[in-house]
Amino acid sequence: MPKLLIIIFVLNYIITSAVSQKLSQNRFWIPFTDKSGTIYSIHDPDEFLSERCIQRRLRYGIPVTPEDFPVKKTYIDSLNKLGLLVIGTSRWFNAAIVETNDTVILNSLNDISFIGDFNHTLPLRASLLSALSGEYEYHTPVISQESYRIYGISDKQTTILNGKALHDSGFRGKGMMIAVIDAGFYLADAYPAFDSLWLNERIVSWRDFAEPGNSDFFLGDPHGMSVLSTMGANIPGYFIGTAPESSYILLRSEVSGSENLVEEAYWLLAAEYADSIGADIINSSLGYSTFDDSTMNYSVNDMNGITAISTIAAEKAFSKGMIVVVSAGNEGDKPWKKISAPSDGKNVLAVGAIDTFRNLAPFSSMGPSSDYRIKPDIMAVGLNSAIVNVSGSIGHGSGTSYSAPQIAGLTACLWQTFPEKTNLEIIQTIRRSSSSYYAPDNKYGYGIPDFHAAYKHLIASTETHEANKLLIIPNPNSGIFEIRLTDIPYEIRKIYIYDIMGRIIAVINDPEIRSGYIWIDQVTGAQPGLYYIVAHTDKKDYSAKMIKQE
Repeated sequence: MPKLLIIIFVLNYIITSAVSQKLSQNRFWIPFTDKSGTIYSIHDPDEFLSERCIQRRLRYGIPVTPEDFPVKKTYIDSLNKLGLLVIGTSRWFNAAIVETNDTVILNSLNDISFIGDFNHTLPLRASLLSALSGEYEYHTPVISQESYRIYGISDKQTTILNGKALHDSGFRGKGMMIAVIDAGFYLADAYPAFDSLWLNERIVSWRDFAEPGNSDFFLGDPHGMSVLSTMGANIPGYFIGTAPESSYILLRSEVSGSENLVEEAYWLLAAEYADSIGADIINSSLGYSTFDDSTMNYSVNDMNGITAISTIAAEKAFSKGMIVVVSAGNEGDKPWKKISAPSDGKNVLAVGAIDTFRNLAPFSSMGPSSDYRIKPDIMAVGLNSAIVNVSGSIGHGSGTSYSAPQIAGLTACLWQTFPEKTNLEIIQTIRRSSSSYYAPDNKYGYGIPDFHAAYKHLIASTETHEANKLLIIPNPNSGIFEIRLTDIPYEIRKIYIYDIMGRIIAVINDPEIRSGYIWIDQVTGAQPGLYYIVAHTDKKDYSAKMIKQE
């Protein structure tokens, strides 16, 4: 049996045999025993998963299994008849979240054949297992006067990550879908910063898991709106997010003003929905450690990647082919100090916070995880980050809440260029592109990622497979050469020539691209050295190295 299938089997066995759960004063987790007799089949996944989700599974060889089936409707109907209010259901773990204050009904649930072991006095403590099975040169990017005129207030935070080089190459997240799981999206449907998202139909869905059926979705907490702005804002000259051309799903899982274990369960339901609709990336600027009811608190030792509900959910989301980016937490200058869930996940990109001078933000939560893995994974600007604030104006905010989505957005841009790469390959590349990869610590993790270095590494890693599709003749050359294109199945949009620092020195547009070959008379101003030639299509890039001599 393949390793991934063995892991999934173990995960499901543990969750279905776990003790049941009190999630808050009146909300509970009800596990079901089976999905037998379901109307769904793995042979007809379009009945319960979107086409986009199915294509992601096919692309990465991830099977559709019975755990993807919705919970049986007859079980939900039975709970409703008992007088329980069903708040939501979990496909992955075959369970429901219900609301009631009636202990008589709760005590009767153990007598129902399709309900697993249940004790309404105990908090949820399910434990799942997960497994994870190049060198880079880090360059400090230079902020130019011209780029500041384009990016405005967000220029520094994007420059530090060397993200503008991806944008300049035409990779701005187009075709990627990011799910934002947060506390609320106040007036994200009205503020000008998001106009281009709405006009181009890039807000594809929104849903409230904390208050299902909420008719005032865009009148709640502003936190998620500010988080969204770091990725999706697009006001040239004032503020450009890290993925202005990505599509977004807005998902509310958090109840402002309180902290209860049930919110982690809402997070799980939101992650399942993100999977089903076809999201590529989940960004969540939420963290869990202590709760209003102290009996539900986690300990620092629980930050081990296998205990917290949201961590379990994040690992499951990863197993479905998504990348999960989360804030490391803002506890660095508080008694807790450490990372919070779900940033402790083995396959989660946990993002800490720095300032624009690359200094550690004092509030940024520290690692390692309790099982001594490096956390946070990477860093981005979280002290005085550029955001859209509650009034809709452009300003600043602080917290790992704002460093994480910058990473999520640029991850979308990077993955856009190499859609054939798996989620694991992408996050490993991002970690390895970071400034402290060979000397990580408990404050900065692997350091500040260089997204253009990550891009160049992925190009190099695919060159051996694509070398016969893009040839440079002669090579080496004096700046006069032919680009020969063979057997490329996609329409070529542009061809870029990069120097070794990742700077674009020439762009060949559509009208100049002839069938099969392109003559370059001279690369203007190019000094002798190594160059990269990249043919960009809608689906993937093809590349080759070129050496220019005197």
